[in-house]
Amino acid sequence: MKTVVFVSEKGGVGKTRLSDELYYYYTRQNVPTSLYSFDGQYKNRNNDKKVDNPTVAVVDTPGRIMDDKTVQTIQGADVVVIPVRPTGGNIEAFTRTVSLVKKNTNCPIVIAVNGVNRFTASVSFMEWLQKYRQKEHLDTVLTIPQSEVLVQAENCRCSVNEINKHSPAAQAVNNLCSEISYLAKVPVQQQPKAKKSKKLVAK
Repeated sequence: MKTVVFVSEKGGVGKTRLSDELYYYYTRQNVPTSLYSFDGQYKNRNNDKKVDNPTVAVVDTPGRIMDDKTVQTIQGADVVVIPVRPTGGNIEAFTRTVSLVKKNTNCPIVIAVNGVNRFTASVSFMEWLQKYRQKEHLDTVLTIPQSEVLVQAENCRCSVNEINKHSPAAQAVNNLCSEISYLAKVPVQQQPKAKKSKKLVAK
């Protein structure tokens, strides 16, 4: 079984949304997948998304300083995904998370910059990140644009592909899931045709 762990010391960076999207990505391709949440506020989410003998375990960790359970999960991971919002206020928690993850695993690390836009704070963060990734040898950094489609997917409890599969956000999320699968060596097929989009459509 392959294990993909989403981790960040800071809440609100998209761990839950992106771990859900990876779960949906695999279920669309009939890859037996279980989603585990260590965050107490998502108890019902745990019960609905487990299967017997999963090929992949997707683990969503809480947004706080890492406890022993989270550290042990990172140590057993095949890929660790660190989501981050592109603002200066996220830098301290992000760099601390990267340091802790690198201390506890040698597996591939994916940085998912969630909510990139054209505004100054985002541009400045991306400039800083370019230098930081070279310093820390972070090979895989992917971006997801700021988009209402992500909010709508969260509200509808579904994938962005069901809201608007052609949106830049949906394409970026699918690219993230594809890269994670490649790094974790999870065999996936080409993207199947998406289900008919819901009436609520976002860009």
